Amino acid sequence: MPTISIRLLPVGLLAVCTAMGTLAQTNSELPAVLRDMPQSGSMCKNTPLPGGATPNDARTDQNVDMGCALSAADVNTFLQKSGSTIIDTRQEKDFAQFHIPNAIRADVATIRLKNYLRDKPLLLVGDGKADRELYASCGRLRAQGFKSVQVLMGGMAGYLARELPVDGRGIPSALEAARLDPAQLWVQSQFRESLVILVDSPKMAEILRAPQVTDRTSQAIASIVERRRKEQKTPLANVVIVTEGPISEATFRQYSQVVSPTPVLVYSAGTVALKGFLQSQEAVWAARAHGPKRPRCG
Repeated sequence: MPTISIRLLPVGLLAVCTAMGTLAQTNSELPAVLRDMPQSGSMCKNTPLPGGATPNDARTDQNVDMGCALSAADVNTFLQKSGSTIIDTRQEKDFAQFHIPNAIRADVATIRLKNYLRDKPLLLVGDGKADRELYASCGRLRAQGFKSVQVLMGGMAGYLARELPVDGRGIPSALEAARLDPAQLWVQSQFRESLVILVDSPKMAEILRAPQVTDRTSQAIASIVERRRKEQKTPLANVVIVTEGPISEATFRQYSQVVSPTPVLVYSAGTVALKGFLQSQEAVWAARAHGPKRPRCG
């Protein structure tokens, strides 16, 4: 009689194999969300995302809802609505420094869990320097049944520029609140609803594709903004003034007045600082482009 060799599997591996066999036999009984999930082998494919998008489209502005925009000039009208609630989404330390009177601090994830807020008029407030995600979050909240959600255009930077009432112990000037660092400038330059204007900054034109003016007057800025408004039906989230030299508080306020109600942000840290930031990010972006090591297909 031939010798039969029996190889015992480790208990853990045996349990996994048994569970996989059971899963295969009862696949038709699974919920649709699990039954339709692609097998691990499909990771080798460039599977499109829902709606025909590809993984490279995941960070586009297609989900940004600019219909959520509310100008700082309309905040008082908003506050007259019954149950109106201002929600400051910034970090605790920023909220403690200064905020709109009677505002509450909460992040968007927390808002989703508060069912009592679904019927209240909500105004989401950020710092004005990274509001693309806030507009997207507003759209998602509306889709989830929140009846009235809006986003304060320009966030607290735009609010301060209007000289509206503020509570806090460390209130910055309007210009200081509107200043961008290199990372924040790059984020704004990738936001379709943000208009970047290079003011007498020829070196910046080598990095950023944006309209340029050599005239620093507010009329020159207003002309570009008006042209953009005619070309684009949706409202602008902000106007970013990029200049190599310093900008005064008076000049900043002139720019803010001529483009109102669109808020103004300012970058004046120079080309060298922006190039340094981009160089430091090259390795990160290269790693993301290559992605994780792919499994063998087939």
